[in-house]
Amino acid sequence: MNIIKDYLLQLSFIATLIFTFQIFFAERSERDNRVKIILSVLFGLSILLCMTFPVQITPDQRIDIRSIPLLLGTLYGGWRTGIVLSVLIIMYRSYLGVDIGLYTTILTLLLSMPVITFFQPHFARARKRIKIQVALLLSVYYCLVGILSVSMLRGFSFKVFQVQFIYILITVVVVFFFIYLNEMIQDMNNKNRKLQSDIKDAEIAFLRSQIKPHFLYNSLNSIASLCIDEPHKAEELTMDLAQYLRSSFDFKQLDSLTTLENELELVKAYINIEKARFGARLNVEYDVDANLDIRIPPLIVQPLVENAIRHGLMSNLRGGTVRISVKQDMNAGVSFVVEDNGCGMTKDKREEILKVDVQNKGIGLRNINRRIQLLYGVSLRIDSEEGMGTKVMFHIPATPIKHERMLTM
Repeated sequence: MNIIKDYLLQLSFIATLIFTFQIFFAERSERDNRVKIILSVLFGLSILLCMTFPVQITPDQRIDIRSIPLLLGTLYGGWRTGIVLSVLIIMYRSYLGVDIGLYTTILTLLLSMPVITFFQPHFARARKRIKIQVALLLSVYYCLVGILSVSMLRGFSFKVFQVQFIYILITVVVVFFFIYLNEMIQDMNNKNRKLQSDIKDAEIAFLRSQIKPHFLYNSLNSIASLCIDEPHKAEELTMDLAQYLRSSFDFKQLDSLTTLENELELVKAYINIEKARFGARLNVEYDVDANLDIRIPPLIVQPLVENAIRHGLMSNLRGGTVRISVKQDMNAGVSFVVEDNGCGMTKDKREEILKVDVQNKGIGLRNINRRIQLLYGVSLRIDSEEGMGTKVMFHIPATPIKHERMLTM
């Protein structure tokens, strides 16, 4: 009965530490080195606790279930974790005393760990059912190697066999329980991450669907205003709009990106339409010093330019200037600035315009802000003063570049 109590005490140590890992770190990426270090520390601590409170069979013979955290740590942490845990076991066993038990431990690890580390990559790639089977077979193998090592160095006895048989049963049951539980938690986390990704993609799709009708509505209004007085100019602008639409609607995937060059062409197409309407009241300056093949989200600059023209400049009879700046930094990030010298806005207006739940028809700035928050976790910065103008800025990381074409405008 005391043997069962001792086993349960060791199991409580393992369960507490493993559940601690699952609660606080299971949602993090398994490729994160910090997670692997934490995993090694927790499994190492459980090994030390198991070895500190062993099952005492005879005055000179004791047994513990260190094999469970050793096996789990190696299978989930990789061969490096397995080596660290094995060295820890040998060092602590040496500290307890140099005797036959130490030699048994070393022999067991030498015969079992190469096999466990060999099957670890197969375990990592396998599905849940295969993982459970591999883990159970390896746990039985480790136990049999341990029994063989004890028999070789201590000799065989029926009492030792009974204890070892209980040891095998406990090990197999506990390994099955922890592997099944861990895989179930990982499946739940994967489903949760996929659901969050689907929600984000759906929201981005909705935001993009808002931008296109918004732009089309304003563009068609601009063309309509020229149809009577300048029909030829309206025809040219209609062709510009058609070219814009061919590029704009070419984003077949929700997460597809466009190049900086394409985005600037879209901006110029929009500005040509607005210039035809507002004439000399609208001036545009470009300051672009970045690789034209940088991949960025589509329709992320044009709505800012549209907002600057519609709400910044054309609110004044005199019009004004829009300055578009795109700069690439040394870390391959890209900074975007759209600035106008129009009517500006108050602090309350700046705060209101970025609120997700604000009830108004203007969607440009709020839309872009929400998109870059979903995609990059950053927000727009708005500097504005009434009567002086508005500056909208944001900085995003650039995806890998195919060619090295730089543009200075």
